[in-house]
Amino acid sequence: PAIPIAQLNLGVAYARQKQPARAVPPLTRAVTLQPDDMRAQYELASALYETGDLKGAAAHFAIVAAKMPESADARYSLGSVDARIDRVEEALTELRAAIALEPRHFRANLLLGRILTLRGDKASAIPYLQTALSVDPSSTEAKQFLADALKR
Repeated sequence: PAIPIAQLNLGVAYARQKQPARAVPPLTRAVTLQPDDMRAQYELASALYETGDLKGAAAHFAIVAAKMPESADARYSLGSVDARIDRVEEALTELRAAIALEPRHFRANLLLGRILTLRGDKASAIPYLQTALSVDPSSTEAKQFLADALKR
């Protein structure tokens, strides 16, 4: 039906059942019917990401980040996808924005630290990785990434 909330709820239900390919059509309809619904935009971006459509995901995450620049999660999500589609400078900008909004954002600190390490800037990377590890001391990934940055 042409009811945005019904389409959104159907899409979210599929996404939560780990069926992103089935989630995309109703979420696309929800966004088409109500383009200013940022939850629908975000859910569609997430479903597109899960199906492997990273450029489509980036486009919708960009809409959310532009409309909700104060959302650390939106900025992180856009930065994360940007990094995966080789828009590294844009990713760095978004990840730094996420951290400025939420200094202890685990995933933003982890990813920013990892990117900086891989770019050879371990001095800048280490504080982000240390923050990530302090947020989640049990994170194997944070421990591995910090160890890698320290030995480079």
